[in-house]
Amino acid sequence: MPVRSITPSQHFTEPPPRFSEASLVKELEKLGIGRPSTYAAIISVLADRRYVNLEQRRFFPTELGETVEKVMVKQFPDVFNVGFTSEMEGELDKIEDGELSWRKVLQDFYGPFAKSLASVDAPALIAAAHDLSGLAALRCPDCGGKLEPRGGFFGPFLACENHPKTCKYTRPLKGEKAKPRMTDVPCPLCAQPMVVRQGRSGEFLGCSTFPKCRGTRSMPTGVYCPKDGGEIVERRSKKRGTAFFACANETCDFVVWNRPAVEKCPECGYIGAEMKSSKARGDFRKCIKCGNEWDAPKSEEAEPALAG
Repeated sequence: MPVRSITPSQHFTEPPPRFSEASLVKELEKLGIGRPSTYAAIISVLADRRYVNLEQRRFFPTELGETVEKVMVKQFPDVFNVGFTSEMEGELDKIEDGELSWRKVLQDFYGPFAKSLASVDAPALIAAAHDLSGLAALRCPDCGGKLEPRGGFFGPFLACENHPKTCKYTRPLKGEKAKPRMTDVPCPLCAQPMVVRQGRSGEFLGCSTFPKCRGTRSMPTGVYCPKDGGEIVERRSKKRGTAFFACANETCDFVVWNRPAVEKCPECGYIGAEMKSSKARGDFRKCIKCGNEWDAPKSEEAEPALAG
């Protein structure tokens, strides 16, 4: 049969979507990891230890989380894999049913694990995870000692080998800290310009005269509350560090869970919309005042109203 026409089409392989809490639980169930009673605890550990951030209801790994994953998988490949975890779940069930001795299971696990643990070289592992091939040539500018990577609550950093006994020198793992970005936003305490700084929970605004003035405020979004006109600012929950957006006025209870965009609603004309996404629909917007929904613009996304 002769070919009448050929219609070419191009398709690029796309990465799988980021896990939400619901999709992560489904994946754990599929892999045989955990129980309904432990799923919440598993997710809490990921957030409480700052391995992930929850943005627009999706999990994104932090730098600390990526480093821990690289180090742990490299050092303990037999433990940090899905097969081991699933098998251990089965053995725990057998222990509960009296089919296995808990002492034997513990001995079988801890023997090889103790040997691997004893051979851990933490600085070398952190250096390998961050490709610090030139680390041996680095010297402390204060005392001349070698610099070595260490782990901290906010992630890995470089410290003098004599720290903290005789030297206090430390610095960020990837060179010196970036210079704060200047804005036109006035400090609420002294009215001096504020700068964008990086904190434990993400970016925030701090006074440019720090440490003389310690004024801070949440990052502005350029969107205003439909209830009382107060500015919508980014905040994070204390327990999990989950980002949400609320009215800056403490007496107002207005909250949205998705980042707001400076976009005009085609239905009511209000400027302010949640940036939402679904598997079926893709990216779309939802008016924070009337709830109307429309497709997201394809070319550009709104940025916080900052100067500098």
